[in-house]
Amino acid sequence: MARQHISTQMMPERDEPALYINPRSEQIAAFAEEAVTVEDQSKVRLLADSDEIKDALYSFLTASKIAELIHREQLSLRTLTEPVQNTIFTTESEAVVPVMDKHSISSSDPELVSSVYGEFDSRFEAAEQYHLRTPALSVVKQTLREEIGDDVADEFDEVLAHAEDISNSNEYLSIVKVMLILAARNEVLLYDISKWGEDTEIASKATFSRAKSTLEDADLIETEKVPVDIGRPRLRLIATDKLATADLKTLSTEIRSLL
Repeated sequence: MARQHISTQMMPERDEPALYINPRSEQIAAFAEEAVTVEDQSKVRLLADSDEIKDALYSFLTASKIAELIHREQLSLRTLTEPVQNTIFTTESEAVVPVMDKHSISSSDPELVSSVYGEFDSRFEAAEQYHLRTPALSVVKQTLREEIGDDVADEFDEVLAHAEDISNSNEYLSIVKVMLILAARNEVLLYDISKWGEDTEIASKATFSRAKSTLEDADLIETEKVPVDIGRPRLRLIATDKLATADLKTLSTEIRSLL
């Protein structure tokens, strides 16, 4: 990841709303990674090219952290309609432009800052909101613990702490496959984990079902039928030996190599 980005240390310390204009995807990801750890983060209005936003949101980890900031009302996300030459971070009293290797150029000249802030404040207000389909990370963790159980939630925390990346699609190792893998390691019903996933808007039940078939074909999970009082039997997910003994710290890379 490129290091030319606005870091939380680079932001003006004044407790005032800020505008973050025209960041690239790696800058958006880096900002979310740092900002999500700051509980009293001042509100940021982020205006970026839609393709750059989409690239950043490919990663579930980044997308869920951006969603978390929006959930906390610390971030608003809208799309640029006209190109901007530079990346700019500005409040009503200071403007910052990143240049290289976490260095930046800043100005608190009232006339300059007022012009810059006024221009992009107007652009932001006229721009369309970007709607995320990824849930906030805190919501994912809380509902997983409440609805699926502590064991799966604890393993999910362990995977997140060490995963290089988890995608928001079916390429590489997706968040859906991660949840199915952890469910299988704890012998959770497919119905329960897929219903949870659909309710939290991670993915549809059909997406979970297709991912389950992929993991079965890779000999990572098995299923057994569990009779129910009414209707068709439900499927219990069971991890095969190579999945059951996998190290959670390297799970994302190990599983990716087997798919």
